[in-house]
Amino acid sequence: MIAIEIRNIGAALSGGGIRAMVFHLGFFKWLAEHGLFEQVRKISTVSGASLCVGMVYAHSNLVWPTSEIFLSKTLPSITDALKTDLQLSALLMLPFSPQHWNKRVNIIAKALERKWGVSGNLSQLSGNVMWYVNCTTFETGKRFRFCQDDMGDYILGYVKKPNISVSNIMAASAGFPIGIGPYALKTGDFTWEPPRFANENWKPPGNRTVHLWDGGVYDNLGLESVFKQDDGGKLSDGVEYLIISNASSPLQEQARHKLRALKNTKRLLDISADQVSALRTRSVMDFIKRTKQGMYLKIGNSADAIAQKSKCSKELHSQIVSQCLPAEKVRRAMEYKTTLRRPSNEDFQLLLQHGYEVADCTFHCYDEKKG
Repeated sequence: MIAIEIRNIGAALSGGGIRAMVFHLGFFKWLAEHGLFEQVRKISTVSGASLCVGMVYAHSNLVWPTSEIFLSKTLPSITDALKTDLQLSALLMLPFSPQHWNKRVNIIAKALERKWGVSGNLSQLSGNVMWYVNCTTFETGKRFRFCQDDMGDYILGYVKKPNISVSNIMAASAGFPIGIGPYALKTGDFTWEPPRFANENWKPPGNRTVHLWDGGVYDNLGLESVFKQDDGGKLSDGVEYLIISNASSPLQEQARHKLRALKNTKRLLDISADQVSALRTRSVMDFIKRTKQGMYLKIGNSADAIAQKSKCSKELHSQIVSQCLPAEKVRRAMEYKTTLRRPSNEDFQLLLQHGYEVADCTFHCYDEKKG
């Protein structure tokens, strides 16, 4: 492995179903090949990225793996698990779980356990990494986060050291409003404490049910746990280098369907999420350009596009273009549908390689400019 001098990494990984999950695995492969898994301190995930990181823990005995273990054991084990179609497995389980007809996200959690080998509770995760899993609270409209230390949002309050299964938080983060639906969290099962800046009228949520949707509804990059936008932007405590891996699909032009209200509603959600993502991206990109303390990885960026934008040397430009995926394959990876269906082996390898190459090209092109 070739060592790269990056320390105390904070990573924000976007949603995007299986497309995002495998793209982020490619980025993880790049980290591991350069001995950087040990430098990850905080990792914030949304939807498909939450599935990705949950699988890393599940296939590493609930421990954040070393670079060597990720490459030799974790990644091969995840690759084998993904040969089982999670979406189809969940649909086949539904008729035998009548109590979950209106709680499809619960079925996703069960499928994660039975088909993908996910086990354990959030409180059992070990290692030096703080994992933030992002959802959206329907009732408050705020970001609901799960992490080893606590869970909650700044209206409801927080639960210290939550005893909740890894499969449930993965499913909650992936609960897109159209298709899967919300995760129902019974607040009476936990002891709630006031948020840090609670006003005098704050009260515990009591015995009620709150509904957690896909974190991408609030912010598909999950930036808040690793990057603060105050005063021109700053990294969260303990983070010295920020890496954003964005596997969101591009917003394409689309005609309105006269008879398909659900599809039209999903389109409006996509437009809203795209605008939120664009605003947050501009802020964090300005920070990265000014400070040189991070890099932004975007699905669909070819080696040629990265090299051109970075204005790296002609020699490096020519070298990386000759070694990386051509533009048509990059476009195919970018346009892979947002789904939980099993990818073909060809598509899996394409998305994995693209994630790896975007990380590798971005780092080396911009690192050359810093030098």
